[in-house]
Amino acid sequence: MSFTTRFRERLAALQERKPQTFPKHLFPRAYSRAAVLLLFWPGPDDAVEVVFTKRTETVSSHRGQVSFPGGVFHTCDDDMAATALRETREELGIDPGAVTIMGRLDDAYSIAGHHVIPYVGWTDKAPEMTINGGEVAEVIIADVRKLIRPEVNTTHTIDFLGKPRTTHAFDWDGGYVWGLTADMLREFLNWLNDEPCDRFERRLRKMDDLAGMQVP
Repeated sequence: MSFTTRFRERLAALQERKPQTFPKHLFPRAYSRAAVLLLFWPGPDDAVEVVFTKRTETVSSHRGQVSFPGGVFHTCDDDMAATALRETREELGIDPGAVTIMGRLDDAYSIAGHHVIPYVGWTDKAPEMTINGGEVAEVIIADVRKLIRPEVNTTHTIDFLGKPRTTHAFDWDGGYVWGLTADMLREFLNWLNDEPCDRFERRLRKMDDLAGMQVP
C-alpha cells in the first residue's frame, strides 16, 4: 500500500475519534478561544505534505516562531473549524472551499493566553497561496515521511516563569518546530501510526502553570 493511500485511510478514521477536552473552569478568564489547521495534501513521489508558517516579529504573540496557520475566534465565525479556515485564508490565501475538515485533535493551550482547538484538513492538491506579509515571514512545507523518522525528534528548553521548561521538538532538513506546534504534531503522528499518545495528559499536568501565568 502506498504511503498516500495509507495516510488517507487513517485520516478518514479521524472523524470517528472522540477528542479529549479541557474543563472550561481550568482557564483564566483572560484566555481566548483559538483554532489552528494542520493542512495536508498529496505531494510528488507518494509524499504527503503539510504547511507551517514562520511568524513575523511584529505579530502580537509567538513572534518568530514556526506554527500552524490559525488564530483567535471571531464572532463572525460559525464555529471553531470556521476560525481555523478563516485564519488560514487570511495568512496564506488558501480558499476554505478547497479544504475538507477531517476531524480534530485533543484540546491544547498556548502560553500566550489561548485555549487552542487543532483541526486536521485535507486538500486534493497543493494549494495556491498568497502570503500575508504582515503575519507570515516564511512558509515551510514538509514531507510527512520526514517528520515520522525517529531521528528528527528532539527537545527544546525555554525559560518560563523563571523556570526551565522542556518541550518536544522536531528538527529536520528544512525546518524546526517546538513547543505547542511540535506537541500537536506529535499527537497527530502518533494517531497516524496508531501509537499510544500521552500529549493530552501532559497538557493537563502542566495546567498548574496557568495559575501563575501572566498573559501578554
